[in-house]
Amino acid sequence: MRCLARHLAVLSALSSLALAISTAGAASPEAAPDGWTPLFDGRSLDGWRAAEHPGTWRVEDGCLVARGARSHLFYDGPASQHDFRNFELVAEVRTEPQANSGIYFHTQYQETGWPEKGYEVQINNTYSGVGSYRELKRTGSLYGVRNIYRSNVQDGPWFRVRIRVVSNRIRVWINDDPTVDYLEPASPVRKPRDAGRVLSRGTFALQGHDPGSVVAFRRIAVRILPEDADPQLADRPTTDGYGVDPDRLDRLVGEDIPVIDYHIHLRGGMTVEKSLERQVVTGINLGVLENLGEGWPLDTDQRLREFLDGAKNRPLFVGVQVNDRNWHLKHAPELLKRLDYVLGDTMIMPMPDDNSPPVKLWIADQYTIDDPEAWMDRYVRHNLRVLAEPITILANPTYLPPAVKDRYEELWTDDRMRQVIQAAIDNGVALEINATSGLPGDRFLRMAKQKGAKFTFGTNNFDDRRFDLSRYFDAIERYGLTKNDMYVPVQQPLEK
Repeated sequence: MRCLARHLAVLSALSSLALAISTAGAASPEAAPDGWTPLFDGRSLDGWRAAEHPGTWRVEDGCLVARGARSHLFYDGPASQHDFRNFELVAEVRTEPQANSGIYFHTQYQETGWPEKGYEVQINNTYSGVGSYRELKRTGSLYGVRNIYRSNVQDGPWFRVRIRVVSNRIRVWINDDPTVDYLEPASPVRKPRDAGRVLSRGTFALQGHDPGSVVAFRRIAVRILPEDADPQLADRPTTDGYGVDPDRLDRLVGEDIPVIDYHIHLRGGMTVEKSLERQVVTGINLGVLENLGEGWPLDTDQRLREFLDGAKNRPLFVGVQVNDRNWHLKHAPELLKRLDYVLGDTMIMPMPDDNSPPVKLWIADQYTIDDPEAWMDRYVRHNLRVLAEPITILANPTYLPPAVKDRYEELWTDDRMRQVIQAAIDNGVALEINATSGLPGDRFLRMAKQKGAKFTFGTNNFDDRRFDLSRYFDAIERYGLTKNDMYVPVQQPLEK
């Protein structure tokens, strides 16, 4: 963690910031590009005050390093008299494996415990929790308010955290990727224990989480923005059309329930960048994918590699939707290992019998179903074969083709549903709750919940138009889904 040379270079670059803090505060962000004030001198803890276990903090090679028992290091230096309202903060951070830390803002000094006032931007690439608690919130989260479940940075290399607060708008970037663009409502929904997790004004704090967590900070600088600074809401993409009620989302995120849409196809104008923009403004995390199989966009290892390279190291999950039944035997294992998840479905099936070529069931003129009950028995067996593949999510569970769609309640008997649900549980496959198809139905979901299945959410878009995602919230509330009911992939290592 050699920081000193870099830190001195930063201080040199910032030496032109001889503007008084009051002057910087009076200037607009655009008119004062030199309005950055360093908060750490690279040599001492001057301007900082450690709480609870001060010995956790030290200066090593020009860095602020946390190594030890829980302690929070509060800024109490001269910049803005350590009282900030509108600001932009930048810090460079380096974590060791299993590090857990954060940067608080609008907080205040307290002797012990987790800061009760203000927000925390999470720093956690690999920390997994203690005991039965699984920590899912990753670097770039606005902790407990807008969570990110896939980190775009890794332990070891330095990365940059940027936080900008203007009026009721909070924005966070990790390196060059936006992770949060949150508009705090007039009366935000918070649990009693989180009542202080709101905007006001205050200082900054760095977190030393526990004895096993080692994290270093350097180049910590703030740019004070005017009290009447423009939050630039006109430039913020609209959330209209998504059916996202901020209060409902605040409530669910406050319960640590991950809301993640894994079924975002990169097609019809939808791109990685548009997906990231959608994730940031809606607060719903996304997984992007393309179809894998003969005659589909990813039909060779080269195309699979290009897809993975185009989406790697972003704060989005990356997967594929498989369309061949021997997909896992046709592609290089090292490429398949790079995927965060694999989504399968039962909508391509041999017809009229198991020895026939596969057909796309949604194209009704490719086949006939003369005996729906006999076909249904074969279709359930087809479901079980798909669930036995190394997939992680079953999309559109209980799908029926057009020819028998109106006989859903009759053909999907309780026994058939139980077979599919039990196979999903036995094979560790999560069941998708789709925003647009309405699948699966109420009876299936209640049975799956009762039996202990895992669930995900999915859109299955065909283009970049907005979809109403309110079914996600409805399902969580109607079926009493909790954090433990939701599937979240174990993140694959980032790539160099």
